[in-house]
Amino acid sequence: MNEKPQTARSYRTNVIDDNLVLSFNFKFLVNILLIGGSILYGWFSLQERITNLEEEVLEANNEILNLLAKHELEETAQLEELENKLKFYEKEFNINPLSWGKNKKGK
Repeated sequence: MNEKPQTARSYRTNVIDDNLVLSFNFKFLVNILLIGGSILYGWFSLQERITNLEEEVLEANNEILNLLAKHELEETAQLEELENKLKFYEKEFNINPLSWGKNKKGK
């Protein structure tokens, strides 16, 4: 009855044979390769689509900036034209009756 407590060294394990053979089914290996290939193809096509979309967004932003600059130039030209028309109308069609005599004397 001399039992020793079992420690980590006292546990016995089975010896794994040196001639360990792992067998895989050929169809299983082909399926694994096909699944892996399709995942890789999907990943790279997704990356390519994202890159193309980023380039298209940059091009769209540049086009928007060009259109904004063009419209700002057109707007300033129209604003100057309207200001000139307003000055002309204020000068020619003055509704102040006291200033009517001044325009005739100055001419």
